Amino acid sequence: MQKKLVVEKVEKRDERLWLICDHPPFSLEQARPKNHMLVDSDNIAFIYILETDEDFIYVAIPSEFWMDIKQVLTDGTPIFLQSGTIEMELTHFKEELTYLIENIDGNANYGEQMEQAVKEIFLT
Repeated sequence: MQKKLVVEKVEKRDERLWLICDHPPFSLEQARPKNHMLVDSDNIAFIYILETDEDFIYVAIPSEFWMDIKQVLTDGTPIFLQSGTIEMELTHFKEELTYLIENIDGNANYGEQMEQAVKEIFLT
């Protein structure tokens, strides 16, 4: 089974980039990073996957926050998730996102809107 969180805002503080879900519909207390990302072409978002013993949890990062992420992709700034009171580093985020960006460029399988959005933010 999968659950989904949508990032509501992004903040840079404490030398980290924070993806924030202020009002999560469930706890991430047992969640851990899966070190894998997917693409949600329908909603023009990247998905970072968390897992528990029973579930996968999709953390959707809408395109409105991609510019913030682009700014830290090449430096050493770690990316963290804050969901309610739970905080965790999203390990392998940069490697996974870089792979997806390279794969999306020129690849019609992701849909024209997704490809265009990625080009506008990450490939210019």
